[in-house]
Amino acid sequence: MIDVGLLLTMIVAVGVPSLVARWWPLTTFGEPVGFLDVAIWPAMVGLGVGRLVAVALDGPSSLGSLSDLLIIRSGVEFWPGVAAAMLAAAWSAHRSGVASFDRLADLVPLALIGYAGYEATCLVRDGCYGPETSLGIRPPGTSTTMLPVGILAAIAVVVGAVVLHRQLGRRASWAVVMGGLTVVAGVRSLAAIWLPHIGDGLTRQHWSSIAVLLATVPALTAGVLGGHPATRERQLLDR
Repeated sequence: MIDVGLLLTMIVAVGVPSLVARWWPLTTFGEPVGFLDVAIWPAMVGLGVGRLVAVALDGPSSLGSLSDLLIIRSGVEFWPGVAAAMLAAAWSAHRSGVASFDRLADLVPLALIGYAGYEATCLVRDGCYGPETSLGIRPPGTSTTMLPVGILAAIAVVVGAVVLHRQLGRRASWAVVMGGLTVVAGVRSLAAIWLPHIGDGLTRQHWSSIAVLLATVPALTAGVLGGHPATRERQLLDR
């Protein structure tokens, strides 16, 4: 049976940034390329690694079952998947003779658009959950109107993508990459506060996002305070 919600999510997460790429063309490939052409391989690597890590943590006995591994909906570890996708993109850049951070920074704004599409499609998956409100959306199977945290997360990520796209060429590439990680980690850390979960403590996904946020904020701050790369070069030449 086809999981229509998951299928629509994948279409939106890849299709929307592919459309946006017409206005935000990629510049580190030497020739015009589509987002789908360059993102599908890192995305598949990230999805595979994220699934393997999730299974290893939650049900190691399932590692020997291909059918269990392929049930993506039952859990993917987000940040290991992100790390694997970034490494795959960096490796591809190295093979092409392009600086890894330049390639990653080139991809970050469109990747954020794709992630925003994933968050927004909570509408077609299990429903958009959040705190109870008088005005909001009623998720399937509930009688309570809730503020759709997924939709708000998507809006915040899109804003972050626009800001970071405007910083391309103005800030060091590594700072743009750190900015992208900070946006996603910050949004996920805040959103997880209102999303339903079992128990009273932080979920693994929640604390891992907080850990990434704490790691990237200092690097992002250094990048912002560092100023325009070209400005620093001119200052060195003037000495």
